Amino acid sequence: MYRVNSPKVIHETIEGETVLVNLDSGNYYSFEGVGVDVWNLIETGIDGGGIIEAIAQRYAGERETMERAVHHFMKSLEQEALIVQDDEMRLEKGTGAEKDDYPQTGDERKPFEAPALNKYTDMQDLLLLDPIHDVDETGWPSPKTEPPMGKK
Repeated sequence: MYRVNSPKVIHETIEGETVLVNLDSGNYYSFEGVGVDVWNLIETGIDGGGIIEAIAQRYAGERETMERAVHHFMKSLEQEALIVQDDEMRLEKGTGAEKDDYPQTGDERKPFEAPALNKYTDMQDLLLLDPIHDVDETGWPSPKTEPPMGKK
């Protein structure tokens, strides 16, 4: 079972896209579509099998393809320390993907597209900057520059 790696990871879903920041690495990430659904299911505490079942109910496609893609996506989230294994976490009654939340017929299901984790490192220096100690007198986001060696 997985859980979001809080408080080291912050996230927000806006207009069908989830954006995450790993506060330890300074990297930020995004994903859409099936990835958002997987993320929401992880947040509810559903185990891997339950996530696959919920995705298979919601999306049309070959189940084996969905399983491989979702497992690959979850491994990517784990490798980036966005989620962590938590075997003590338990699904609370009434949370998670209830059968009524997902359409059952093929006509109502969206086509499955493998989720992709997009990783961005271009703001890593700013996101890791300590706004109290690592800035010059002008303040954040201007990093403190060290004088060349031997000069002060």
